[in-house]
Amino acid sequence: MDAPIDLRPVFRAHWPSYGPDWDRAIELGIDVAELERNLSLTPEQRILQKHRTQQAVALLRAGLTRARHA
Repeated sequence: MDAPIDLRPVFRAHWPSYGPDWDRAIELGIDVAELERNLSLTPEQRILQKHRTQQAVALLRAGLTRARHA
């Protein structure tokens, strides 16, 4: 299995520091680009995104269950 790509240098170079917690998130490998994108959404958009994700997970689980029993 390939090692994951370390994006910390990219995050440090392209996003300003929003303080020590933000910097720590980058050091922990948190995808701050995705975090910033999610924070730009309205509450309604976040709810819709969560709902679509839950639907996708349910479809995947149903497909896995069918595949196991086939």
